[in-house]
Amino acid sequence: MIHSLRKILILGIVSLMVFAFPQYVSSQQNLNDVKKERGLNDANVLAAVKTFMPRGGRDEYLSFIASGNAGIMIVYGIPSMRIYKYVGVFTPEPWQGYGFDDESSLLLKKGSKDDRIETYGDMRYPALSETNGNYNGKYLFYSDGANSRIALLGLDDYETSQVIQHPLFISCFPGVAVTPNTDYAIQTSQFPAAWDIKVTDPSQFKAGVTFWAFKEPKSGDANGSHYGRIIKEKSFTVELPPFTLGNFDAGKESSDGYMFGIASKDGKNYVYVIDYNKAKTLKTIDVNNTAVVPLKEVVDAKAIALIALPAAAKSVKVTPDGKYFISTSDESFVFDFAKVKDAIAKGESTKIDDIPVIAAKDVAKGSIKLGKGVMDCSFGYRKNSVYSSVYNDKKVIRWNYNTLKKDDEITLTFKPGNIMIPQGETETPHSNYLTVTDKEGLYKNYPSVGPVRPSFQHLIDISSDNMTDLYTMSIPQANMYGSVGILRTIIKPIIRYETGTNSRTGEISEYKTVAGQERVERKGNRVHIFGTMIRSHIVPEIVRVNQGDVVTFHLTNLERAEDETHGFTVDTYGKHGSYEPGKTASLTFVADRAGAFPYYCTEFCSALHLEMEGILMVKPKGFKETDEAKDVKLTAEEQAKYKKDYEAKLKVLSGTQDVINGVVKYLKDNNYQDYPSVKALVEDAFAQLGQAGPVKEKYEKYAKEGDYYNAFLWAEQYFQYQVKTADVGLRAKELLSDEVSKKKK
Repeated sequence: MIHSLRKILILGIVSLMVFAFPQYVSSQQNLNDVKKERGLNDANVLAAVKTFMPRGGRDEYLSFIASGNAGIMIVYGIPSMRIYKYVGVFTPEPWQGYGFDDESSLLLKKGSKDDRIETYGDMRYPALSETNGNYNGKYLFYSDGANSRIALLGLDDYETSQVIQHPLFISCFPGVAVTPNTDYAIQTSQFPAAWDIKVTDPSQFKAGVTFWAFKEPKSGDANGSHYGRIIKEKSFTVELPPFTLGNFDAGKESSDGYMFGIASKDGKNYVYVIDYNKAKTLKTIDVNNTAVVPLKEVVDAKAIALIALPAAAKSVKVTPDGKYFISTSDESFVFDFAKVKDAIAKGESTKIDDIPVIAAKDVAKGSIKLGKGVMDCSFGYRKNSVYSSVYNDKKVIRWNYNTLKKDDEITLTFKPGNIMIPQGETETPHSNYLTVTDKEGLYKNYPSVGPVRPSFQHLIDISSDNMTDLYTMSIPQANMYGSVGILRTIIKPIIRYETGTNSRTGEISEYKTVAGQERVERKGNRVHIFGTMIRSHIVPEIVRVNQGDVVTFHLTNLERAEDETHGFTVDTYGKHGSYEPGKTASLTFVADRAGAFPYYCTEFCSALHLEMEGILMVKPKGFKETDEAKDVKLTAEEQAKYKKDYEAKLKVLSGTQDVINGVVKYLKDNNYQDYPSVKALVEDAFAQLGQAGPVKEKYEKYAKEGDYYNAFLWAEQYFQYQVKTADVGLRAKELLSDEVSKKKK
């Protein structure tokens, strides 16, 4: 009897061997054979089991990591380390039409200085929205260091919904922190620069910290479940001297209302502390239509201080209880917030650029020497535990920030960079896993893919007293730095939009079109096509325009079934849109080339996918209407043929309806409504058929009039609705069958 562990490994590892070593398929039938052939030991096998995710399985965590140079976000699961999605944030991403359709193009253009779409972004350290110091799974923020922008993403649909150009900073640090209730998303400058482009004197350069006010929609404010917004008018920036600023963090619990960051100037290194609750009450001045709190105001209010560091630090992190904050350096300092607060209130005589400077020894709980090249830290589920990556020593060290003693360490085969524990930056860390970046990745046993190597992300098991390096994941299109991870179950993703939704704003688009309302509107050389998409049909199927016309396709995906996304492109015109169920988006271009140009669905949607096509007819300049403008009348023989086709189609419709009726009976007999996932699919199926009523009226009307050409066309359209209904219904039946079987067991 094969043990259950062996069953898993045979499915997971031996199946891989079928592809890797086909000559051994017949002989390798057990775990020991696989281990011997692959050179695997028991530790390798255990690591494989810990990361193996069977089909239908769900990762415990989702992690979000920036691509660095590409300006996109990568979503992957933990512990499987599977990549699930790429999401366009600061740069166009063609798969989802981001930066190609009108709505997302407008979003990106509004987030630039001169109404253009940037094709490069430098994003590194994301931040998740929080409620009471814990991730709420609603929003994600990124900063663009290359173009000084901040972006907001909604995690119910994993789309970017806002990009804002910073009005002051020429150079932004590519990271964000949020306050415990997401009242503010914090963004800082990085390198000193002028806020006024006319200033060229370095002595007038500045730095700053911006507190972007964030507001969630009230119930009923938006049609979607997210669409919170950064509110520029309620945001403010604290002016700083020309420091170079690095990583930073927001306080929590007792330190809520403060933020802490790394700063350097003239070879000296500091942690800066800002009381932003006090700063937001101070007098502001207007700079570039932005509220700025002058440095003097902040200093006079005792809302800022510097802590002198003996050496440069890579980052600063606030402990889960908010009582301490830790500077990440070879000698890591644990600073006592209560002491820092008292020192700020008392005032210091030593100053740099008028800012009081506090000696580290006066406010530190203590320090610990961890090694050479300490890069980053994160917090674990053990009380007072913190994990630090030590680059030059190739180690990850677990230590206690209360006792200042090391608990455990693991020596790695690579130099570890940024570190992340899922939920590790919240008030309640609890994960068994740690991920750490490896930016060099010079492994002799990895295949060469040219001069540029991928970045690597390593998964380390921290569940026991001894850490274990489990898995190495390569990530293409990424120059990886920081990441965040969250319990998958906290995020509540949607599977469809309300029909007609502009996914960038959450509002119902003015261009929403439903079945029967498809039309082409022309005014001068401006042509608007209001169309619909549904398996497997794009309406209208033929569009005629003149060469030189400005053409806009406004398309609505009428699907209600899960994962029935349609793509749309017009051949050779360089436009592409992605239309998730319920979404409305537009594509605008100048029809500057004459000819016939197919348009079609670019996303596989069903067995009838290839039937989702149409033709854009661009008439050349000077073209005169001839026979094309005349009504085409069918002969009696042609009408007879269409009548025959129509009657044959009616038999198909009847047979298909029998299938649907059988599925409905099974669903009702087995109480489908008791199973939420099945119920959702059934509702999708009925929604499909519900839209078919007007179509049936049309084919019956034309048949009564003897117009069998149109009767056949509309009967064919009705069949499309039936097919979609049956497709979703059969999926629901299969799922219900599984649920019923489980219940019987």
